Amino acid sequence: FLYYSNTYDLFSILAVNSNAIKNGEVWMLITGGFLHVDIIHLMCNMYSLYVIGTQIESFIGKKKFILVYFISMIVGNMLSVVLSHGLSVGASGAIFGLLGSLIYFGYHYRLYLGSVMRSQIIPLLILNLAIGFIVPNINVVAHIGGLVGGIFATMALGIEKKTNRSERINGFISLAVLIIFLCIMIFK
Repeated sequence: FLYYSNTYDLFSILAVNSNAIKNGEVWMLITGGFLHVDIIHLMCNMYSLYVIGTQIESFIGKKKFILVYFISMIVGNMLSVVLSHGLSVGASGAIFGLLGSLIYFGYHYRLYLGSVMRSQIIPLLILNLAIGFIVPNINVVAHIGGLVGGIFATMALGIEKKTNRSERINGFISLAVLIIFLCIMIFK
């Protein structure tokens, strides 16, 4: 990246900034998802993306994976703008969206994944949400928004041979209503 003076560092230009987004700088809903506080933050998110992302991509395919990832990131950051203020960075909202996608997928394949969902996925989700509530400076609001966005996005995109047309329509409508509601709350 180019060098910026102290008043315009990368965080002020690219991080999810509630006030700037409300004033029309909506690209921050995406760019903030690629900016991290430090190497540990980046490595934790990269490892999570590697573990969860490879599974989701194998389950739903590359195109749907990319859509779920970006929709989750945007919805998580939108909810963060509505409910919290200040700067936020990181891919955690998108990663929680992938967890939401995994939960939706696991629901349809509960015969095969039911015990894994109960013994590993759901406890992992609860533990990570709890850590977000306990540890300061973690944007748990973006995590919850990403989780919900991931569930609705996967529902709208569907799972091959499992999701029927009405369920996909319901997912699309739910996702659209959520995004419209968040837009109204941000730009009111």
